[in-house]
Amino acid sequence: MMTFDELAFLESHFIEEQKKGRKMSDLYESVQHAGNIIPRLYLLITVGSAYIKTKEAPVKLILRDLLDMVKGVQQPIRGLFLRYYLLKMMKDKLPDVGTEFEGAENGDVTDAIDFILQNMSEMNRLWVRLQHLSSQKDKDMREVERNELRVTVGENIIRLSSLDGLTFDNYSTMILPKILEIIVICKDTLAQQYLMECVIQAFPDDYHLKTLEKLLETTAQLNANVDIKSIFINLMEKLSKYAGDGATPEGTPEEQEAMAAAQNVNIFKLFKQYIDKIIEEQGKTIDISRLLELEVAFMNFTIKTYPFNLDYVNEILESCNQILKSTPINNNDKNCMKLLVKLLTVPLDSASVQVLSMNHYPSLMQYMKFSNKRAVAIKIVKSVIKDGHAQKTDPEGGKMAIVQ
Repeated sequence: MMTFDELAFLESHFIEEQKKGRKMSDLYESVQHAGNIIPRLYLLITVGSAYIKTKEAPVKLILRDLLDMVKGVQQPIRGLFLRYYLLKMMKDKLPDVGTEFEGAENGDVTDAIDFILQNMSEMNRLWVRLQHLSSQKDKDMREVERNELRVTVGENIIRLSSLDGLTFDNYSTMILPKILEIIVICKDTLAQQYLMECVIQAFPDDYHLKTLEKLLETTAQLNANVDIKSIFINLMEKLSKYAGDGATPEGTPEEQEAMAAAQNVNIFKLFKQYIDKIIEEQGKTIDISRLLELEVAFMNFTIKTYPFNLDYVNEILESCNQILKSTPINNNDKNCMKLLVKLLTVPLDSASVQVLSMNHYPSLMQYMKFSNKRAVAIKIVKSVIKDGHAQKTDPEGGKMAIVQ
């Protein structure tokens, strides 16, 4: 990174040379005669950055030329850092909407998107190849190194998400399809896991709502070793927070449009379809606590997105019952018990005493220790009192007896 800082001073020197009357095209040509390819390309990127600043040539032509030139470095680590430097130097010189570099000859945001996507595709390919450089003996060390270098690839997604010209149209037609293609075809567990997480975290929640089916379809094409549960949980947590906090009637037009789209597509059914698929295909090999964690996240999402649909809550409880029937659970497992308590208490905020009318609610209690049953019962009573439904008799036909 210190080298990058030093090269920034060199860029200033090139601009000073241009002010003294030297043509940037001559400088751009002359650095290409440097003897060693690595220094030559770093110099070329630096001059190219100054070239764009001086506006002596169309931006999109320089970007295209630089992308072609850096293909000359195929050694994974060197190639990754070279392309990372290219991305860093060009981030404020892309023909983005509202910038001084946007124009008919310079290009528009489409050219900026295309530049970043091409760079990302090549960087991901180099990053995946990195694992094959060492012997089996050094494989673990190489994986640690790959994990540390992942941010260089993820930076491309950050740059795409920060473009001022980013719209749902260019996201759904250009950006997302290409990124998902890169993720699927690389067939690398670490890359697929990391890049899917990057997409979820980087782009707006309303975009995810409107492209949810595409995202979920992609998870079915990932490697078997990818932790799909983690991807689902992160996606549901983001969307539930958006549904609970961000999507208000006074929200932006984009937010209102996203919520309208969500109402036209049954998001719950989409998630449940793919969650059931995970349980069916991987349920026997995944730790039961991870499955319960997934169901708790799904319950949180459902309560925030569909607060008055108790049928959806009951469907999740039914799925959990089926999981626990097919997989023995140890009621001394504190983590599993904690997750079960969460699963049964989360619906209380919207359903209160009505949860006792759900046929799958009391049946889940049989898997819990008395202390956990009591914790759930106390929360039920508090919820009933809070909502003003307290009665001398049990309105649900004695179902509170499940704590005994």
